[in-house]
Amino acid sequence: MRDRSGPTLEAERWVSTASMPTICCCLRPGEDRRLLTEWLDANGYEPVVSAPDELSSTSFDCCLVDLPSLRDGESALRDVRTTRDGIVPCLLIAGGDADETLSRLPRSVAAVVTDVLGTPLRTTVLRRRLENALSLRQLTMALVGNRERYRRLVEGTPAAVFLLTDGDITDSNDAAERLVGRDPEEMDGERFVRLFTEPDRDRIDRLLSELSGPEPTEFVEASMIGRDRSVPVELAATAIRDHADHALSDPVADDTPGSGFTSDVQVVVHDASRRKAREEQLRLYRRAIDAATIGITISNPSLPDNPLVYVNEEFERLTGRSREEILGRNPRVLQCPDSDPETIAQLREAIDAGEPVSVEILNERADGSRWYNALEVTPIYGPGGDVEYFLGFQRDVTNRREREIRLTVLDRVLRHNLRNRLNVVLGHVNEIEDGSDDIEFHTGRIRSAAESLLSLSDAARRFRSVLKERRADDGPIRLDREVANTVDALRNVNQQAAIETRLQPVTVRSGAGLTVAVEELVSNALAHCDRDPEVVVTVRRTDDEAVLSVADNGPGIPEAERRALSGDEETPIDHASGLGLWLVQWVVDDAGGSVTYDDNDPRGSIVTLRVPIVSDDAPR
Repeated sequence: MRDRSGPTLEAERWVSTASMPTICCCLRPGEDRRLLTEWLDANGYEPVVSAPDELSSTSFDCCLVDLPSLRDGESALRDVRTTRDGIVPCLLIAGGDADETLSRLPRSVAAVVTDVLGTPLRTTVLRRRLENALSLRQLTMALVGNRERYRRLVEGTPAAVFLLTDGDITDSNDAAERLVGRDPEEMDGERFVRLFTEPDRDRIDRLLSELSGPEPTEFVEASMIGRDRSVPVELAATAIRDHADHALSDPVADDTPGSGFTSDVQVVVHDASRRKAREEQLRLYRRAIDAATIGITISNPSLPDNPLVYVNEEFERLTGRSREEILGRNPRVLQCPDSDPETIAQLREAIDAGEPVSVEILNERADGSRWYNALEVTPIYGPGGDVEYFLGFQRDVTNRREREIRLTVLDRVLRHNLRNRLNVVLGHVNEIEDGSDDIEFHTGRIRSAAESLLSLSDAARRFRSVLKERRADDGPIRLDREVANTVDALRNVNQQAAIETRLQPVTVRSGAGLTVAVEELVSNALAHCDRDPEVVVTVRRTDDEAVLSVADNGPGIPEAERRALSGDEETPIDHASGLGLWLVQWVVDDAGGSVTYDDNDPRGSIVTLRVPIVSDDAPR
């Protein structure tokens, strides 16, 4: 039963909050219990072993129990469910069909069971059920209570009852005494409306005077005067039929049909303080969810096609879709033709099974832009154990995915180039060791390879620096000035090179280092030219773009390296030795631009960068 696959996602999520979920093993002693606790310990959970009579004093997040222990610990498990915060799931391990197992149990015993695990246990099933149970526990602990739970609480609270005659208090119960903080004798004979704050007195007086039949009034809200504060309450009044007594006290009383009511009135008053506080708490939860920095959705699988019934503001921002546009539609509307079919299948399988799932999926915004969504979906169960809703959390992890791809490219290119250069070094060392006469030739080749490695190391340093310092909110720069400064610096280092500039003033967003891209292109043109280098750097503006081009008279960029300007990933057979071209491509991407490659006339290459203009700097 031992599983070596490591901690589960759910266990890792608990670990990340500085604690592991505690799983109580309330099972008969034996080999099965030992193997189960070992598996739990090896998979990121904290197992504890408890006897049935120790459950009430044992702290845990989920309980695994067999049938004998369930019967012996029924009372303790019921106490755990009713006295502890949130739902504490109880998973019954038993043979046979789950529904049949539950149906054979007494109702009081079955009521404490959250789920049934059939035997023999499979670790994959156990893991899913534990994650499901722990997600339920976390959700109920985070969203403390709801309106239905609060209603049951109010219904179970004894109400205050006042008996009135002609509007005066003639009797009241203990709950009324607690509500207003006064002795019943002290309230006897007092006008009932005087128990309320001034703004509510006329309204309560009208409510009582308009009673005309045996039906109680609707509950209305008001504020009563307590011992040291006003108390929000709900009250309803009922006229009391007492025809015989009324006739004795008033011989001329009206005895027509529909009458026969004394002036006695019974008023039932509920303390609404807790409900008001809970409603305020729910409003706070709603505001907190609406303002959360991750996308939050709720869908209803009981409706056709499991439509969204709630989305928060961050979800609207992430997707570029308004509530009005997205509510009532299935979340799959976010997917695009390039979304991974296996990820979609994994998501669909988990939802169909009513199980939690975490995936990263490519989505498309309303404007057509793509983003990677770190999606978590958790089922929310109703009282009957059926999935009533699915709770979804969305985070934009596009930047992280791009960074991972780029670091993977860097690793592959470095390994490829290091291996090639070292093979060159080793080959010439072997020639020297074999007694070659042309030592100067071989040492020159070794030196060239070493210098190439140093250049590669410097390029890799710049590459990592740009990735590390990448910021989406980098400020605007005057591209023409930055290019002029960069070219001046290169002229100082390469005084024999002819570098011409044709620059128009234009401002762009710098992205992750647009000036680094310019330096890389010009340096590359100078370094690889096989004759006296001639480089022309041009900056011009169109209506909405800055166009920067670097033209040279060198041998041109090899086809293998050109693919670096158009490919999305570096593949093992397409290693581009020009690491700088990857750097150029991605810093321009970060600036919201594009890169193209053309041949120069009569020879050489032209690399053109196009980036959006962010302000108008044209001469006036």
